[in-house]
Amino acid sequence: MDILFKVAEWLLPLLYMGLVIDYGVTFFLRIRTHVHNGWIPVIILFHAAFLVVRSIHLGQPPLFNGYEILSVIALSTTAVYYIVELVGHDRRTGLFVFLIVFLAQYTSSVFLANTAIEPTTPAVAGQGWRSLHSLAATFAYTALALAGVYGALHLIGRRNLKRHNIGLLFDRLPPLELLGRTCWYAIIGGLVFMTISVVTGALVYGRGAGGPDAEAMSAKIIAKIVVGSVTWLVCVVAVLGKGVGKWSDSRVCLVAAGGFLTVAILFVASLALS
Repeated sequence: MDILFKVAEWLLPLLYMGLVIDYGVTFFLRIRTHVHNGWIPVIILFHAAFLVVRSIHLGQPPLFNGYEILSVIALSTTAVYYIVELVGHDRRTGLFVFLIVFLAQYTSSVFLANTAIEPTTPAVAGQGWRSLHSLAATFAYTALALAGVYGALHLIGRRNLKRHNIGLLFDRLPPLELLGRTCWYAIIGGLVFMTISVVTGALVYGRGAGGPDAEAMSAKIIAKIVVGSVTWLVCVVAVLGKGVGKWSDSRVCLVAAGGFLTVAILFVASLALS
C-alpha cells in the first residue's frame, strides 16, 4: 500500500505537467481554444481517489496536514477551473492556472514523499469544527489562487495595451473585462470562505479543541493564523477598495496578484519550517 501511495504522489505532478504542456500548445499555437479538455475529469477523479484512500488509511481527512492541504488546493483549483472552462467555453488561461496547480502539487508531493504514512490516533473532540475550518480555508486559498492568476493576466494585458504592445501574450488572452470580472468573483469567494474559516478557527482553538498535543502544535497553529490572516486581509482590502473606494479592476487585480504571491510564499515557508 505504501508503494502505491508513493507512486500516486509522484504521478500526480506528472499528470498536471501533462496539462501544462497541453494548454501550452493551445496558448502558443492558438488551437482548440474553445474545446473542453476531456482529461481533466479523469485527473480530478484520480486525484480525489488518492486523497480519499489515503484519508481512509490514515483515519482522518486530508485537512490537518499542510502538505495534504496543498494537494487539496491543487485539486480544488483544477475542479473550479474546469467549471470556468465549461461555462466560458474558453481554455486560453488554462496554461497559467495549471502552472500554479503543478507547482502546488509538486511541492505537496515533495513533502509527502518524506512523510511517514502511518494511521493516526482516533479523532479528538471538536474534529468536526476543525474539518469545517480547514475545508473553508482550503476553498479560500483556492479562490485567492484563481484571483491571483486572473489578476496577473489582467495586469499584463492592460500594461501591454497601454504601451500599444499587442504581442503574443495579449493576442492570446481573453478580454481584459472577463479577466477582471473573474478575479473579482474569486476575491468575493475567498472573503466568504476565509471568514468562515476564521470564525470556526476561533471556536476550535479558543475552546482548546486541538487535543492534548496543542502545545507541540503551537508553532504550526501560529503559522496557520498568520497565513489565514494575510489571506483574509487581502480579500477585505480588495472588497472595500472596490465597494467603498470605487477602485478600478486593475487596482483590485494588483491587490489580488500581490496578495496571492505573498500568501504563497508564507504558506510554503510555513511548510518548510514546520
